[in-house]
Formats: sequence, structure tokens, C-alpha cells
Amino acid sequence: MGYLLFSVIVFASLLIVDFLARKRGWNRNRWGVAALTLGPLAIPLVYVVDAVSALRKIIVNALRP
Repeated sequence: MGYLLFSVIVFASLLIVDFLARKRGWNRNRWGVAALTLGPLAIPLVYVVDAVSALRKIIVNALRP
């Protein structure tokens, strides 16, 4: 029963991460592997990577003359 529940959770996180990656225009295969590897922890990772990317763009634009 535990393995079935874990498999369902990983599959659900795969679908969620796939949707989020498609919405952001990112590589869906890379994020799919991340979801299979990390399971549900890949969902917050998408938001962290998105925030870091936005912060990097802000810093780069601020440093341009």
C-alpha cells in the first residue's frame, strides 16, 4: 500500500511540474526527470528557480548603464 501511495504522489508531482515547466517555457524533459528524482519536492523547486531567475534578471538590468 505504501509503494502505491508513493507512486501516485510521484506521478501527480510529475504532472504538476510538467504543467509548470510548460507554462514557463522550460525544458519539460529536464523537469520531468527532476520530478521523478525528487518527487513532490520538485514543485517548490520550480518556484525557487523561477524566483532566482527573476532576481538575476533584475540584478543584470540594474548593472547595465
